[in-house]
Amino acid sequence: MKIAIIGAGLSGIVAAKTLSAKLSGHHGISVFEKSRGAGGRMSTRRTDDFEFDHGAQYFTVRDPAFKAAVDHAIDQGHVNRWDGTTKYLKADGTIEEDKGGKRYVSTPRMNSWIKAMSNGLNIQTQARVSKLVSTDNGWTLKLEDDTAQTGFDTVICAVPSPQAEVLLAPTGFDKIEDITTAKMDACLAVMLGFDKTLNLPWDTLRSPDGPASWIAVNSAKPDRPQTGTTLMIHAGPKWSNNNVERDKSELKAEMITVASRLTGHDLTQAKYGTIHRWLYAAVSQGAGQTYLADDKAKLVACGDWCLGGRVEGAWLSGKAAAELVLKWSDA
Repeated sequence: MKIAIIGAGLSGIVAAKTLSAKLSGHHGISVFEKSRGAGGRMSTRRTDDFEFDHGAQYFTVRDPAFKAAVDHAIDQGHVNRWDGTTKYLKADGTIEEDKGGKRYVSTPRMNSWIKAMSNGLNIQTQARVSKLVSTDNGWTLKLEDDTAQTGFDTVICAVPSPQAEVLLAPTGFDKIEDITTAKMDACLAVMLGFDKTLNLPWDTLRSPDGPASWIAVNSAKPDRPQTGTTLMIHAGPKWSNNNVERDKSELKAEMITVASRLTGHDLTQAKYGTIHRWLYAAVSQGAGQTYLADDKAKLVACGDWCLGGRVEGAWLSGKAAAELVLKWSDA
């Protein structure tokens, strides 16, 4: 049995790891990732002087199976608790504690846990899949560089829902309408690095939707470099959706201006600053199912968007998709 997994974010890597642990060596599992490495939105941007977790900021744990995986990752040194000072700036200007579950981060970088899980997997990076074609010999994956790989019995599509829709709609995927019900939002992310320590009374500040609805002291996370200060600024989903196509330098300047006002520091003095546009980041409406599968075609779609977002949702979706494929392999 040959299995292709499109996407090396958390869902794709968990699916691949689950399958590789259960299937014997004569099964071939190949992961195709459009970027330079595994991680997806659990990602880290590195420069000569600074590091930024510019995608997912942290995660929480609710599901018992996910908790067991996180506990194991903690034992292995790939995850740690983030017991920072958390504040919420309300619309009326008052500040209160930003309550919620215990926060966890991957260490020493947000992509470290995924990279550890990726060890031993067959991952082809910078390999963007542009089309799926059904043939007498199974599924053929056509890549953007005009090459193709053939003979796959099953394909797991572990990419954001709009990208999954583009790939799966032409195949006649019988759950395509369920994919279209999921709605994902953009997120604009500004990274700022300072060669001095900024004295802030919190580690994270959350506020209503706007140009700086999330500000985090990235350098305050466990096991991060302690020289200077790194800040992450995320715009809220509605503001990001409405402004994602604007000039990046204008967006960066506006987000820094608002964040400067909220922090009481002139953030234009940063030694390093850049902006990243996540086109598909938050999930405003999930598909309402752990995964979506076309049993006859042996195609599966999974991702955090299936369950309404969150790192935990990505893990659960990828795990469940792999378990379905394991059932197919036994049939």
